[in-house]
Amino acid sequence: MRGQDFDMIGVGLYTIPEAARLVGVSSQRVRRWVSGYRFRTRDGREGASSPIWNSDAPSTDTTVGLSFLDMMEVRMVDAFRAHGVSFKAIREAASYACHVLNDPHPFTMREFSTDGNRIFAEALEGKDERVLDMNRGQYVSKTIVQQSLFKGIEFEHGQTARWFPVASRKIVIDPDRSFGRPVLARSGVPTEALFAAYEAEDSIETVANWYEVSRAEVRAAVDFEKKAAA
Repeated sequence: MRGQDFDMIGVGLYTIPEAARLVGVSSQRVRRWVSGYRFRTRDGREGASSPIWNSDAPSTDTTVGLSFLDMMEVRMVDAFRAHGVSFKAIREAASYACHVLNDPHPFTMREFSTDGNRIFAEALEGKDERVLDMNRGQYVSKTIVQQSLFKGIEFEHGQTARWFPVASRKIVIDPDRSFGRPVLARSGVPTEALFAAYEAEDSIETVANWYEVSRAEVRAAVDFEKKAAA
């Protein structure tokens, strides 16, 4: 899917800063996860860390592209890290899950939402316990997987299809709609457009009338864009 033949329809395409803004992860961390990085050890030797997964979208010498599923992988990795799972454990699980689930984006699959703990346990069986940072050597509990990783996610054919990033579900990020840009779920109006209009007019009601949407939807869009900007 790389190069000039890459088709954005139904796939979505984001730069690293765009994906970082939507997920709430720093651009630096996203770049390290999808591009890898070099480092120097304490004894002065150079080392390299490979990407956790290979991005679907085309990249140039200066820009790394991410697909919708790439962005969802970023969200998953961030959630794992927030719950204390080490990078080594994530890498081991990602590699193993790709094999057993036969998909380049295993963390975003429905099957992982129910079997994530088992997959981590099998991937790390017999490995050094120090690959985990979690208390009592536990892996990833079903509570973490189901409530944190897949909150607001809808599946189709076993794979993540769209993401509702706010609890009200008034906003959706769907690669089949507006190339994966955040839009109002009901009408498809981009949240960026609503936010720009609100900044210009400073009136929820005026913007709602312009776009023929509810005031609650405008508020949801404004709040979402403010949070993403922060």
